[in-house]
Formats: sequence, structure tokens, C-alpha cells
Amino acid sequence: MDHNKSRRRLMSLAAAALTLSIGLAGVGTAHAAEDALIAAAEKEAELAVYGDPFVVPILLKNFSAKYPKIRVTSATGDGWQIYNRFVSENSSGRPLMDVMYQAEDTVITAQQAGFLADFKPTESANLSKLAIPAGGSYVRGNGNLILFAFNREALGTVAKPADWTDFANPPADWEGLIATTNPGSSSATFATIASIYQKFGPEKGGAILQGLRKTKAELNPSMGVMATKLQTGERPLDFFNITTAVSGVLAKGAPVDLLVPASGAVAQFNAIGINKNAPHPNAARLLAEFALSQEMQTAFAEAGVYPMRVGIASPKGLPDINSTKLIELDLAAALKQRDEILNWWSDNTGFKYR
Repeated sequence: MDHNKSRRRLMSLAAAALTLSIGLAGVGTAHAAEDALIAAAEKEAELAVYGDPFVVPILLKNFSAKYPKIRVTSATGDGWQIYNRFVSENSSGRPLMDVMYQAEDTVITAQQAGFLADFKPTESANLSKLAIPAGGSYVRGNGNLILFAFNREALGTVAKPADWTDFANPPADWEGLIATTNPGSSSATFATIASIYQKFGPEKGGAILQGLRKTKAELNPSMGVMATKLQTGERPLDFFNITTAVSGVLAKGAPVDLLVPASGAVAQFNAIGINKNAPHPNAARLLAEFALSQEMQTAFAEAGVYPMRVGIASPKGLPDINSTKLIELDLAAALKQRDEILNWWSDNTGFKYR
């Protein structure tokens, strides 16, 4: 009998058993930590969430179904109005909001003002590279793409834009067809205008914006209004629109097409920020972790918004966000130049942002 071979086999089996034991212990520890967080959150029994009017209701419906012992209240609406409410409450020493789930520019602003607790999700390894911003104390919960959108039936044989630069020299038959929105009130629009500013520079980018003036573009109050006019053909060519708004139109079978600009689309994100002074910190953490779970990220994709978790497909009928060419946007830098960018937009389009 080969004693050395037997000994090696026994040692190999022992090592495998030890590895399995350590792995199971790790799983057990993770489950114990999760159970402890759930127990602490249910003891707090309440949670207040402020944020995006489209995504937050979807999130809270699923969260409440899973954790019915936690009573959830919410406030949704315009990102900057919600942000100002949050700041006012915190500054008065009466914090009410636990979690902010809305456009990334407002979450960055809250972070830079020192209002947010540091949040590192336990499932970071399962999130896409788009989910974790560099140096952030927050995480992106879902994404959207900003693309060209047009009504192919209403446009007929009219040329469609292939790139942002096409707007610098627009064809005459675009006059009266284009719609756009206000970067002063829309976070997605600001992200787009800031991307054009950073990508093309003030002069070349300004020429693109001047095309809106040349074609007598219409300034709409929101991308949702633009999507409605896109569907009816009243304004059949959007300077850009967001997939969240257009996905509903596409679901109704409207003759609308989306196109990735040759220079790149713009990615816009909703981010999760936990209030440093959250009245219910454990419930806040539980919601943030739940938002990034396989269950919730799948529900987001089914609702037409881009998930931030690997292994979950992009929403049906929309371009894959991970393989789409994107304009690289430094949003934190753009926010430091916000007034400059808004005035630049106003000077070149002739629209007022206030």
C-alpha cells in the first residue's frame, strides 16, 4: 500500500473540508448580519424615503411587500425641490428623511455638503462597474439612457440626426419639428447639456445648441411632455429623450425609434444616499441594500429602467447600457460649473432656464 499517496489524499480531503467549513461559516455570518439588520429595522418600524416619482413607488411597493412590519412614508417630485426640502429639515435640526433615491446630481450635492452617511453595499461584487462612482459615499441604484428619439411616421422622408453635430447645421425641414427641455429644472437635461459642453467644448457645443434656435425648437416642461408630443407627432423629433419616458410610449406601440448618437449617448442615474442624521438608520440601510438586490433590480428592469446589477438584462426593447457608446461625463465637475453651463445653454438657445 502506498502510504504517502494515502496520506496526500487524506490531507487533500481535509483541506477541502476546511475550505467548505470556512465558506459555510462565511455564509452563516452574512445571513446572521442580514437577520440582525432586518430585526433592527423592524424594531425602528418606520422609514421615510424621498425621491424620484417614477422609481421610488416601484421600489417601495416591493420593499413593503417583503418587509410589512416597516411603515414607509415617501415624498416624490422634482429632484431639486426634494433636495431643498431635505436641506431645510436637516438645517432646522428636525431631520425626517432617511433615504434619498433620486437623480445623481442632487445626491452628489448632498454628499459634498456633508449630509450623507458613508454607504458601501454588501453586494458590491455583484454590481456593474457603472454602479459605483469613484470616491462616492453613495451608490447608483438604476440608470437611464438619453438618446435621439423620433416619430418615424410623422417625419416620413425628413432626414434623421445621426450625431449631435448634425444640429449645428440643421436641414431646413427640421423647422418646427424639434422639442427640448430645460436643464435648469431637469437633472437628465442638465446631464445631457453638461455632456455636450464637456465633449465638444463651449464653441462647437454652442453651435449645436444654436441649431435649436435656427429650427424654432419648442421648450417643453418635461421629458414626459416631450414623449407625449413625440407619440402624437405634434413634435416628432426630440433633441433627446430619456428611456424612462420613451419606454412607456414604445409599450403602446407608437411608431417611435431611438437612436444612439455617433459620438455617444448620455447615461443618467438615480442614486441612493442615506441621511447621516437618519431617524431610522437601520431601516435606511435595509432599503438601500434591498434596492440593489437581485429581486429588486430584476423588478426595475421589468419596469423599463436599467439595472445596476450584473447578470440582469437591460429592459426589453432598449439598447444595452453596458455595450452602448457613452459620452464620458464628469458630473461632479459639471455641478461646480452649473451656473456657467446654464448661462451658456441660455445664450446659445435663446431660452431662459429660470
